[in-house]
Amino acid sequence: MHVIVAGGGLIGEQVARALGVGETTVSVVELDPTRAADLTARGLHVVPGSASSPRRLEAAGALRADVLVASTGHDEENLVIAALARRHFAIARVVATVRDDENRWLYDQSWGVDAAFSSASALVALIESATGSARAVRLTELPDEGLVIMEVNVTDTSRARGQTVTSLSLGGATLVAIVRAGAVLSPEPTVVLVPGDRALVVTAPDGETAVHDAFYDAGDASS
Repeated sequence: MHVIVAGGGLIGEQVARALGVGETTVSVVELDPTRAADLTARGLHVVPGSASSPRRLEAAGALRADVLVASTGHDEENLVIAALARRHFAIARVVATVRDDENRWLYDQSWGVDAAFSSASALVALIESATGSARAVRLTELPDEGLVIMEVNVTDTSRARGQTVTSLSLGGATLVAIVRAGAVLSPEPTVVLVPGDRALVVTAPDGETAVHDAFYDAGDASS
């Protein structure tokens, strides 16, 4: 699967990193040259230029893209990009971020938008539900405590498959619950993780990489 993220701001970067796992490829289109260079230096595939340009989208792989995420800092630009993705390139799934809630009513099929959200975690969850591509998602932040809550999926290729809770190397993170077949399990030390489990983990922001590494090899998860 190929995903294009139009706009490499904080939300765009988080979405790109969350989706860039396994066999999924992600291209970020970023207008600001300094930001584009920074994202490239941090390992993302970046196409510099405006995502409202058909040539830039084509350079980012629009002719083979399965999903486009419009995540620039301007609602009007996100709508133009969405319409271009759907009508010009016939990209099957187009989602977008809403910067001003007063404009949310515009984000519909008339502009080519399948769904619109205000946060990166909601966007990633939507795409993950539709494609099964993302392995780990930051669900929410607890700013007063300086913590984040992550959901990590255990799959057939997960490093954590078959491991007990106590054998996971989570660094300073804490596994607080396991969701299995719709039921919530207490993370007792002897519980063995199996494919299909969803692990809820609480960690400091700088501990997300350790959580990824506990569940997936470097090629299967992103920081």
